[in-house]
Amino acid sequence: MTRHFQTTPVAIPIPRRLILFSPHPDDIAISMGAFAAWASPHVPATIVLMTDGSEAQLPEHVLQTHIDHNATVRQKQRIRGMIRVQEAKREAVSLGFDSNIVHLLHRQSWFLQHRTPAAYMNPDWTLRDVNGFEPGPVDEHAISEIRDIIGSGSGIICAVPDPNDRLTMHRMTTQLVAENRGEARLLTYECLSTIEVTGPQTAFPFNEDLMDRKCAAILEHRSMRERRKHFGGYVNPGTEFYDVIVREKNRLLARDLGLTARYAERFGWNP
Repeated sequence: MTRHFQTTPVAIPIPRRLILFSPHPDDIAISMGAFAAWASPHVPATIVLMTDGSEAQLPEHVLQTHIDHNATVRQKQRIRGMIRVQEAKREAVSLGFDSNIVHLLHRQSWFLQHRTPAAYMNPDWTLRDVNGFEPGPVDEHAISEIRDIIGSGSGIICAVPDPNDRLTMHRMTTQLVAENRGEARLLTYECLSTIEVTGPQTAFPFNEDLMDRKCAAILEHRSMRERRKHFGGYVNPGTEFYDVIVREKNRLLARDLGLTARYAERFGWNP
């Protein structure tokens, strides 16, 4: 029986449970979709959505099938979140999990009560510029919600974004999990917004079959594909969707690391 993930140079042990913390609903597929797809038959997992992604501006035609033209700003916000959470559930299925492993947090005060200045916001309460996002206070309910998910942490690996990240929501996710993980071990994943990977590194090499599953999971986020098509990217400029960007990024990483596999994802892991 396989007891380690097929990472190199350090083989990560397979835990009793894997908890994948996703700042936005599509971060797991984009950043570690191949690793997650490989893990799906080997270890019980939970995908935790720190936010519902409702801060992302979506084209009106994406919302039209869910609301009428008289919908309020708050109703549109709620629908954006609903759409993106449903996409995360379809992503999970594409990766080989059941959709019910996706768990949306509801008490993350720093996101629900964020203090982003109006200059960085659109009239529909979406972010015009993610660099201007200013989190609200982290209260005891936000902390207890994370602790409830992790429990004692015994036998658990928590996956979070690398802390050296351009996006405040990514850094907040990593900080909150790191400070409240109990005995759980921390695996940090490289995002498209990672500035430079920190700490001891290991890579997950993979080939076309896992890349196809990873890209299928990314493509479940249809609202974000339409978002990029109409508005471009936040951190990654242009209108190409993430499956194209990630395929090339993972190919270049495998090449630069001198791996024989065609693709690779990179992680921080301190054994």
